[in-house]
This record gives sequence, structure tokens and C-alpha cells, in this order.
Amino acid sequence: MSQGWDLESSVFENSREEQLFLNDPEPMDLLVALHASGEVETAQFDKVVKKLDKRSNRKDHTEWFLGEIFYKTHQYLLKEYVKHSSFNDALKTGLYDCVSGSAIYGLLLDRYGFDYEVIETDYHVFILIHGVNDKTYVFESTEPRAGFIKDQEAVAQYISVFDAAVVRGKAKQLAELGSVVSQFTEENTIYASISLRELAGLQYYNDAVHHFNNGDLLMTYKQLAKARAIYPSDRVTSLYEYISAVQDEGKKLAGR
Repeated sequence: MSQGWDLESSVFENSREEQLFLNDPEPMDLLVALHASGEVETAQFDKVVKKLDKRSNRKDHTEWFLGEIFYKTHQYLLKEYVKHSSFNDALKTGLYDCVSGSAIYGLLLDRYGFDYEVIETDYHVFILIHGVNDKTYVFESTEPRAGFIKDQEAVAQYISVFDAAVVRGKAKQLAELGSVVSQFTEENTIYASISLRELAGLQYYNDAVHHFNNGDLLMTYKQLAKARAIYPSDRVTSLYEYISAVQDEGKKLAGR
């Protein structure tokens, strides 16, 4: 049993991933644990931090510095949107999706002391930053040119797309989180503020759904077991229980 987690060692892809789960891991550890291999490549992330650190003495100019964070990160790190890209892909090659992109922005916003929320919706993840004078800003990581939204009417309009009261068809057009066909219903209305740690669990869920849609039930189960250990949300738990039941039924049939 992996120390500190209700997980069998067999669910891990390799010893590096298992090691990252040990000893009360930080969110960064859990983010890089997915498909972990060797040392974490942080050269481009460090370059972004170095650029921003030089400008951080002006971070009281909230909108200006938030713009620096958003655009410098895209300039030096987030290069190409590819669905189901991992956090490690973003660090190594610049390939990212809404989960890994939002994770990188969350780490940077933490570093510079901003009050922010990672917002999980049915099929997408984005960031809200709460600034001075009661203003709210959006970081939409998948839009490198227009993803820093600061006009307050535009912010409200953006949020309304994902609000539970809005017809779900609008959000489906922006689907980036993994989903199985049965999840596309009018009743899906997830809009939750989550931590970076929970975002790491959502990354595992996303990868599990990717394997599920490719017909790999064993890998689906392994990724869901880790997702549930980190972030036991309703959708993670329900899919985990469904896959576990399918596996149990398969074992029964095989034993006949």
C-alpha cells in the first residue's frame, strides 16, 4: 500500500510516479506525477518566473502585472493547444490544454500572491482572479491572444457561458475536459471552485476518460483510482465505481 494513500502500488505506471505520491506531496508533485519520467523539465517555466520576478516590484499595478503573467507565459512556455496534453507536456514541449495551462497559471498566481480561483465546469477549466476595486479578471489559457479578459462586462459574459442557469449546449461547444458520451446531458451543471491539488486529480480523471474512450479499461481504472485519492468529486467517484463494477463483472465471467 502506497504510504499515505489508499492505493495499491500496482496502480502506478512507474516508481517515479509512486514516489511523487509519497510524503504529503505538494500540488506541483501531483501535477507532474501523471506520466512521470525522470527529472521534471522546468527550464521554460523557470525562464517565465525569471522574467516575471524582474517585474514583480510593479505588481501593485494589478491589471498590468496580470497581463505580464498571462502573455509572458504564452510567449515562453505555452506554445500549442493539444487536447489531453499533460502538465509535463506543457513543461517539456509547450503542448497544453485547459487543465495543464490553468495549473501553470495557478502556480504563478500563487507565487505573486494573487487571490484567484480555479473554476471547474462540465467540460472546461479556467481561472478567475479577484483584484482591487472589486474587479474580477479571467485567464482563459486556451486563448493566447484574447484570453486575459479584464473588461467587466466581458468577464460577466464569459462566466455566464458556464453558469448553471445557461443552456448547456453553449458550454459543449467549448468542451475540453474528457467526457464519455453518457455525460452529455442537459442536467450537467458543474461550476466549482477547486484547489490546485484538486486540479491535479482532475488531470488524472481527464486521462482516465481518454483511456476509457480508447477502450483501455485497466488504465482507466488505474488513473481513476489516483484521481479519486486526490479529488473524490461526484463525477470522479461515479466513473470509478462504474469501471470497478465492470471489472468485477468481467472477472466473474472469466471465472465461469
